[in-house]
Amino acid sequence: MSFPRSARRRDRHGRGPRGPILPASVPAWRTRADEFDDLLAWELGSYRRVLGERMDRFDFAVIDVPGQDPAPWEDGVPLARFLPFERPAKIHGRLIFYRMPILEQMRREPDARIFIHDIVTSQLASALDCYPEDIDYY
Repeated sequence: MSFPRSARRRDRHGRGPRGPILPASVPAWRTRADEFDDLLAWELGSYRRVLGERMDRFDFAVIDVPGQDPAPWEDGVPLARFLPFERPAKIHGRLIFYRMPILEQMRREPDARIFIHDIVTSQLASALDCYPEDIDYY
């Protein structure tokens, strides 16, 4: 028995056609990691409008969890880190944000956006070697 190429086929166990349950156009398609990335990107974009070219010297990354134990000067699990590069390099450093520790801590905070804003502000201030109050646009 042969099927036309355009006919939908069932999988070999007879459970019906397989594929995504939701189309990619609906908001439920986005994962929590995607939503976190969007929130962080929005905050960094806001700082880019305020700081301009000063942010061009830095690279940004989101990692699920820290890959190593906390440094001796860090209390508990770090939420973010600034890793400076050697000065002759075009990029001066990388700001790394840890998604799972931030999401865990965010559950205890009354306002998630302000919590993210404070983390980004403190990390950017560390990278730019200034006080958080100097760059905070809130």
